[in-house]
Amino acid sequence: MPTERSPKASIPEQQTQELLTPEEIKNQEKVVEQAKADEKIASNFNPENRKTFERMPEQAKNIANQVYEGLYKTPGINKIVGKLEIAYNQLWIDKHQEKAAKLKEKIDGFDLRINALNQSEKEIKLAIEDLKQQNIPGVESLQIKIQDIERQKEELLNKKDRVQSKFEERENKLKLYVNERDLVADRFITHYEEKLEPLELELKKLQNYRNQLDLLAVVTEAKYKEQSAKLDNLRKKKVQIENTLHHAGMSEKEIRKNEAIKQFEKIILENQKKIRSDYSLEKEKLARSKAEINKKIAKVDAKANPYRDKREEFVRIKERRPIKMEVAPRQKEEFRDEEKIKAHPRIEVRPVEARPVEVRPVEKSISNKSGAEKEPKNKEKLPISDLLHYWNNFLREVYKNEAMLIDEKDFLRDFLQLINLPKDSKLDFEDFKDVLGKYLKSRKLSKKQFKQSIDKFFEKKIKSKK
Repeated sequence: MPTERSPKASIPEQQTQELLTPEEIKNQEKVVEQAKADEKIASNFNPENRKTFERMPEQAKNIANQVYEGLYKTPGINKIVGKLEIAYNQLWIDKHQEKAAKLKEKIDGFDLRINALNQSEKEIKLAIEDLKQQNIPGVESLQIKIQDIERQKEELLNKKDRVQSKFEERENKLKLYVNERDLVADRFITHYEEKLEPLELELKKLQNYRNQLDLLAVVTEAKYKEQSAKLDNLRKKKVQIENTLHHAGMSEKEIRKNEAIKQFEKIILENQKKIRSDYSLEKEKLARSKAEINKKIAKVDAKANPYRDKREEFVRIKERRPIKMEVAPRQKEEFRDEEKIKAHPRIEVRPVEARPVEVRPVEKSISNKSGAEKEPKNKEKLPISDLLHYWNNFLREVYKNEAMLIDEKDFLRDFLQLINLPKDSKLDFEDFKDVLGKYLKSRKLSKKQFKQSIDKFFEKKIKSKK
């Protein structure tokens, strides 16, 4: 509960305090603290019980204060007390709502009778107009009948006003109990949100780390492809040398015994073993790390779930809104934050002209995702800096001022250093697509333009350069 701040002492009060003895000052402080404690307890009561508490003697108030503080400082008991408060307020909410509904039925009954009298009055007035036009006697007797109808309406309106005053009083009491219940629920919601905050932060860190591992897996795959391509180039050179030696007249046996060919075979075999070994070790290491992270995420999430469930329990309590009972000439007010308590002045009821509602057609966008043609993969390797430059230029052409460009310095210097990928690396389109997608995810940037245009970028910028 928020504590009330004591106002600063004025200059005369400060001079008076300087003249008091230390014991008198202590007594004054005790009186102020006791008043604050009494106000804290009284703030938890509804208006009816608050008056009873204020009439209690000081000794009884002190006992109530000690019991209240003891309950709310006891683990477990404070939750029981809070739930009892909610149940108590809900009990009175239900009772006041039931009585308000009965009063509303009476008001509706008065409205029906008044409307019937209005209709009769309207018909009599039309009859009077007909009699006047035809110069037929009997107009005065009909006018007296209208006066009688007006008196009946007056009696009904007086009775309706008395019932509506009771309804408005009952409705305000209902809202007071709703607000008291919501205050207790808010206290528990805040408590569980404080418990959840460190767990949610830990989950966020773990998920970010898992995203980095996913990115490293993509980079490892790209490195393996690049090293395999270099190994293929060595094999091609070996075949070219063998063909040259064969044309020079050497036999297959002599070519196999050739020192240059033997050296090539040795280098290829060693590199092949090293590449496969490094790739397997790196992949296994990433898999273990990801498994550990997933285990930690599951553990923290399981620890957070009970707090989430308890928080949602009190959120649902706040969602129990009272029934909206509209009584003319009031206007319906949607619940925003807190039920407003206000006076009920009488206002003149005026008919409101109905405005025509303009119906606008709703445009439906049909996406033909199933019919989209899949583009063939491009195996041509380009420097990663060139690919990034082409991508930014493409975004400028398509989206103009709304283009979400990639920061080339951040990407080529910080990001590639983070994932241990050299700046002069060459990637094919699929690898660049994976690395760019992971970059946007790790930097928490929008992937809307990436998803919409990456395949068009391949067609216009990459495929056209072949």
